[in-house]
Amino acid sequence: MSPVFPLLVALSTLLLLVMFIAIGVWVALDASARGASHPLLWAVFAPFPGVLLLYYVGWWRRKHGRGQPPSRRERYAAVVAVSGVGGFLVAAVALPPDPVSQMLYWPVAFAGCLPIAYWLIGRRQPSTQPTS
Repeated sequence: MSPVFPLLVALSTLLLLVMFIAIGVWVALDASARGASHPLLWAVFAPFPGVLLLYYVGWWRRKHGRGQPPSRRERYAAVVAVSGVGGFLVAAVALPPDPVSQMLYWPVAFAGCLPIAYWLIGRRQPSTQPTS
């Protein structure tokens, strides 16, 4: 076994933790801006069971309007969250179904998805002009 392997496993584990935290931060900030009574509850439970996150993104967000535009912190958390999930999907589709390969190449897929997610989410500035 290569001496680099434990470092790559540690990096993948750290990135996984960062991704879960970013998902939780984004969900908490978004739920708070949409008037949720317990945004921290959403933040704690949304990252781990993917079904709850899909429910939040697919149904709950659409039923509740925002009270304020997204903050910079919220956009950056969304960029990291989308990059992490996108990296997982790219690694799952492009690599063999081997957990070791997935863990080794997921950081590369994450880094590749980061500029795309920033282009999609992070560059969007909130509209400051009133609509009539």
